[in-house]
Order: sequence, then structure tokens, then C-alpha cells
Amino acid sequence: MIPIAATMSVKEVNGGATPVATTVTNVRFCTDDDYNPGTDNPLVKPDAGSNYSYKKTIYLNADTSPTGTINNIKFYCDGEIGWTGVDVEGKAADAYTEPTGTPGTTGDDNGGTDIETYTSASPLSLTGSIDNPDTGKVSQYLELQAVLSTDAVAGALTPETCTFRYDET
Repeated sequence: MIPIAATMSVKEVNGGATPVATTVTNVRFCTDDDYNPGTDNPLVKPDAGSNYSYKKTIYLNADTSPTGTINNIKFYCDGEIGWTGVDVEGKAADAYTEPTGTPGTTGDDNGGTDIETYTSASPLSLTGSIDNPDTGKVSQYLELQAVLSTDAVAGALTPETCTFRYDET
């Protein structure tokens, strides 16, 4: 019998005191706690210093049970976020906390590390695992935040790809 791999998804958590997890295929940064903002609450270029998106809190989820165990979770990008005047920072978190800031203007600085430092050769390790027959949240939370400088360029930014990697044994 050939083992069948678990079906995995990325969930984004929003909603403050009553958080809701939603499966996402794209994370769109904005200046509110909204998983699918469209063009509402866009990022705001600062006159001086930096402005921030509200943090996006995501995690790796097992939609179906693994054959054995899922663990050794890693997160990385290709080492280059090609957005002029915009960096993306990230950090692991053990618990969900509501994003804060001034809606429509800026989020509060979440104090992450530039994700360009996380590559396939040097990924961010996230704790967590799940065993058969369980499903659900597998990894720690990953908090992502866009940081805009005065060099930011107006308009829609090109999509960037980031990767979760894990072992399934």
C-alpha cells in the first residue's frame, strides 16, 4: 500500500478576541485586521521614517491526516523581495495576538526580522508537529509585516512567493 500524503493549507488568523482562521492562497498586506482587504486600507507611504502594515498571522494546517507525523517545519523565500522601499519582516509566535495600529494609516511595529534572510539554505524554523490520525494546526504562528520607507512606490506590488517546507514520515 502506498502512503498518501496529508493535504496541507496555510491559514490566516484575524478577529481579535474571537479569532477566525481562513484558508489563504495569497496574503495581502493592509492597514487593518482583514484577511482579504481588496483595495481597502492600503499601505501608506510615510512622509518620514517608516509605516507598517498590520501584521498578518499565518500557520501551516493539516487538512487531512498525515500517514505518520509532520514536523521539522521551515519557512523561507528566495532571498529577495523585489518591492522598492518595502521590506517584509517575520517572526515566530507561540500564540495569536490581535494586530494593532491606526486603521487606514499604519500598524504598530511588530519587531520581526527581514524575511530575505530566510532562504532554502537558511530557513526560519517553526516548532510544531501533528501525528496520524489528527488534523488541524501544525506549526507555530508566523507573523508577517510589510515595512514601508519613504522610497516606497505607489501602486500594486508584484506577487512574491514564500515557502513552507516540512517532513512527513
